Amino acid sequence: MDRAAKKELVTALNGVFKATGVVVVAHYSGLNVAQMQTLRRQMKHAGAAVKVAKNRLAKIALEGTDAAVIVPLLKGPTLIAYSGDPVAARQGARGAAVAR
Repeated sequence: MDRAAKKELVTALNGVFKATGVVVVAHYSGLNVAQMQTLRRQMKHAGAAVKVAKNRLAKIALEGTDAAVIVPLLKGPTLIAYSGDPVAARQGARGAAVAR
């Protein structure tokens, strides 16, 4: 990923973090591709979105947002689920965890 693409990703993530009602951080180690696709589908069905981004870029994007308190959670293989609806991302993540 070149510098311009990284800058674009940080800008997009920053916009997402400023506009969303809730952000959920989950560690996805141990999930295979099929399980990750199922998680994405469940989250989309619940009204949330899932993004896997480099932790460093996510930390930069979180600066100056209300969601900046999640920075310490960004260690290891993490995914970020977000939604404008304060319940959707949490419900989707919980449903996926229960199914697993």
